[in-house]
Amino acid sequence: MKQLDICQVKRPYTTHLVPASACFGYTDPVNPPRIGDLLVAEVISLGKHSTIESTTGQIINIFPGDIFIGAFGNRYATDQYEGYVPAQWPETCDLLSIGGVCGEVVSAHSSMAAPTRLRVLGALCRADSRPLNLRSFALTAPVMPSSGQTILVVGTAMNSGKTTTVGTLVRALHRAGFRVAAAKLTGTAAGKDGRYFMSCGASPVFDFTTCGFPSTYMLSEAELLGICHDLFNWLDATAPDFSVIEIADGIFQRETRMLLNSTLLRDRVDHLFFAANDSLGAVCGVQTLQAEGWPVRAVTGVVTASPLCMREVESVIDVPCLSIDAIVNGSQLLPLLQQPRWLMREAA
Repeated sequence: MKQLDICQVKRPYTTHLVPASACFGYTDPVNPPRIGDLLVAEVISLGKHSTIESTTGQIINIFPGDIFIGAFGNRYATDQYEGYVPAQWPETCDLLSIGGVCGEVVSAHSSMAAPTRLRVLGALCRADSRPLNLRSFALTAPVMPSSGQTILVVGTAMNSGKTTTVGTLVRALHRAGFRVAAAKLTGTAAGKDGRYFMSCGASPVFDFTTCGFPSTYMLSEAELLGICHDLFNWLDATAPDFSVIEIADGIFQRETRMLLNSTLLRDRVDHLFFAANDSLGAVCGVQTLQAEGWPVRAVTGVVTASPLCMREVESVIDVPCLSIDAIVNGSQLLPLLQQPRWLMREAA
């Protein structure tokens, strides 16, 4: 084992639950890497990511020769990288995200630069040489009865406007005098979205890292449902009037589909807002979700930047398109949230 000078080590967001006192040193790993295993790495060369998001949310530069702590995880990002935890501890690996998720890139969007390359020095360990995994630092959720109404935000794909929709809904409800909480169920570790939700008025805010995961891609159904269960309990503990929930990526993505098919999520959701990039995606997505019994209240996202696209959508489906300004105004939003969950009950 080699001891670390933690003051000289850069720590990205994915390690925000790991106390500095636990980061004693690094050791040669014995077992194959798992999702959440913490590693100590040296930057070899810079590629796509020349910065990382720190545990406190600051964007800091990294340079060749820097030492930092990351976490092995998978990544699903249609306009960035597809990456996986390696089968064995490698000598080198890739930086998959600004939040410090590490693995091996197997495909990338054509616009992407090569990934930043890392030399793996060893497994992060305590003073007793025991390797560390993020799961060891997961917060224990209280067991709480459900509280308030739940709004779910899903979309057509990455960058369709889901996070903006969540924040805008939070702003509107907060301005109307409601207590609002928010959570992100799936994705790749980054603190930016959570801080945005907080700045819009959500309190508390949680994501899957609270449950000890650096990312959710390729988790088992049981693990995903465990995250969903725990985050709902964390939100319910503060008795919000509304909980606004985001699921990353598109509705046909593996983990999103697992959650949408689960009775755990279906039984909790009162309203669904669908973020889309264009009119075709909006119509296809809404019709798919309505056929499954989901209470789709409105189309949001990138498509609502164009009045022409909004008129196209509303000429085909009987669901309103709400722009950011329309949501914040509240006059159209609040009546939508008074509708019953009859579609959900019918589907059940």
